[in-house]
Amino acid sequence: MTATVSPRTIDLSLVIVTYRAKDVVRDCLITLLRRGGLDGLTAEVLLIDNASGDGTVEMVQEEFPEVRLVANRNNVGFSGGNNQGIAAAHGGYILLLNPDTLVPPGSLKKCVDFLARQPSDVAAMSCRVQSVDGSLQWTCSRRLITPWSEICRALLLDRLFSRSRLFNPEPDLGWDRRDTRAVECLLGAFMLIRREALQRIGGLDERFFLMYEDVDWCKRARDAGYRLMFWPEAHITHIGGSSWKQEPIVTFANSHLSAMKYMEKHHSRALKSVHYIHGVGMELKIMLLRWNLLRKPGDVYTIRHLAMAKAARHALRTGTVLPEKEAR
Repeated sequence: MTATVSPRTIDLSLVIVTYRAKDVVRDCLITLLRRGGLDGLTAEVLLIDNASGDGTVEMVQEEFPEVRLVANRNNVGFSGGNNQGIAAAHGGYILLLNPDTLVPPGSLKKCVDFLARQPSDVAAMSCRVQSVDGSLQWTCSRRLITPWSEICRALLLDRLFSRSRLFNPEPDLGWDRRDTRAVECLLGAFMLIRREALQRIGGLDERFFLMYEDVDWCKRARDAGYRLMFWPEAHITHIGGSSWKQEPIVTFANSHLSAMKYMEKHHSRALKSVHYIHGVGMELKIMLLRWNLLRKPGDVYTIRHLAMAKAARHALRTGTVLPEKEAR
């Protein structure tokens, strides 16, 4: 939570943190800077590259010189990169935007206008976040994570009973996201934040290297007395999975470490129980994957997910994440 916010001089600052995602970053910037994504706004785009080494920095310098680029020598994580952008931002509103997003003309102007009309106790908002096929990604507005929702996730109950409010408590089931509502949690892929709220709440907690940083920020905002809004009258497309595709084993392991850090921070009394259940759940997943591998020797999907489960088990046991090559 080390981010500071510089004085306001423009409408909107977009902060995009990228890691080994050159092609999707290019597509995102094209929609913003060449196809009207920023129409109607005085805006800046800040791109924080976390030592991708895949040509992202050179591509941005050559094709999008108007972008304010920070090329980190090391990967400082999603939270750390966003905090760098927040600290350098000049906008009255700051948008945390994933690189694997496509923004249609007019959407950002609509969102900024919507948030500007809200009372000062509304800290942030999200619009409708869609997949490439136009279907809704329900995580754009969801409930806050709890010890029970983590237990259900660890034991796969949320997948086995995906339409159950008891076993899948994280999404707001039964709501079609067609009306405006105050919600508990927004998705970090698109989170438009009022500058004054950032000044009071602070930036993202850098203890969360990847995953749960958006949930933590929303929890802190609500604890500080702020509201978060979902507004369906604008949309963006979120391709999704860019981080997972680069290092799926490490990302999966990091997600479990972040879950434990979130429990420790916000639900400390339940930490031991949740940690134990996560360990049990991981052993169950490993057992099922090994059984499937006996049935389908050499199955690529099973081999990859077995490596992911083993890496997560190591992370839960030791509190550390093995490099991708070692975890395979």
